[in-house]
Amino acid sequence: MRKVKVGYQLDFRNPPGSALSFRDLYRESLAQVQAAEQLGFDSIWLTEHHFTDDGYLPALMPAAAAVAARTTRVTIGTFVLLAPFYHPLKLAEDAAFVDVVSGGRLRLGIGLGYRAEEFEGFGVPRAQRLGRTLETIEILKLAWTGERFSFDGRYFKFRDVRVLPRPVSEPHPELLWGAGAAKAIRRAAQLDLSFACVGGRREIGIYLEALKAACKDPARYSIVNSRVVYIADSEQQAWRDTRDALMYQAELYGRWLSAAAGTTDQSKVLIRPDPDRLRRTSVLGTASEVSAKLEEIVASTPMTELIVVMQLPGLDPAKARRSLDRFGAEVLPRLK
Repeated sequence: MRKVKVGYQLDFRNPPGSALSFRDLYRESLAQVQAAEQLGFDSIWLTEHHFTDDGYLPALMPAAAAVAARTTRVTIGTFVLLAPFYHPLKLAEDAAFVDVVSGGRLRLGIGLGYRAEEFEGFGVPRAQRLGRTLETIEILKLAWTGERFSFDGRYFKFRDVRVLPRPVSEPHPELLWGAGAAKAIRRAAQLDLSFACVGGRREIGIYLEALKAACKDPARYSIVNSRVVYIADSEQQAWRDTRDALMYQAELYGRWLSAAAGTTDQSKVLIRPDPDRLRRTSVLGTASEVSAKLEEIVASTPMTELIVVMQLPGLDPAKARRSLDRFGAEVLPRLK
């Protein structure tokens, strides 16, 4: 079968009513990071949101630094960082610090954001999200040269500033564009960025076609794509273990995505609380069943890196850890 790199994703979410403290959840999650590296995973990925009732990871760069301090080999990526909510110079400084302390292992996946609550909370007009993000990317590249520069944009203006230290990564940390809509996906190719795919085979196809149209070699770019994966003694047991967490997550995303689309009809959005669909699209089962499903996904989806999501919100970390250990021992060697 075609081989891919494999990553592990965490979001440090602790739903209301959980008996687990955030301190304990963070400790257990970081223990999973260390285990993933020891098991042979290639990367750790972090994702963010803000102003949620479950504490969805709101601090990507501190979390990335914590991962860097506990690992030596895996790359550390954001899937994705919501750029409109960051001051670009501060982001350049924080990202450079993480890249330096990690020895050049940072990868920055960047997205626009979509939740009205976040734009309102940070006082950023949603209509400015694309313009701010495009300027942020331009500023990051200038800042990471380590040289003084000035910038005169619509949203940001700087005169004779310098960011040190410069990153270890050459010429800078890898940048990935996070998107799901066709127009936004094509923009990734136009911007000469790798692709943090929100979706699957169809979305990756749009990206590859856009690269081809721009006469760019796909081999130069990363294409990362995530799947919920969970291993138990049977598919039925895996579903019983994960059902509540999957439904909680899907209900939340369903509300967020439908609100962003200006509708209350969740049947039209990518993620929604449909148990049959969730059970079908998640990769659940025994190690052999999960291996077979992932081999089929990898064979039909031209990604370069598969991100495994296992520590679902509200799932007992001990269960996620058991699944992780079994994945590392019985599935990972077949993918790499």
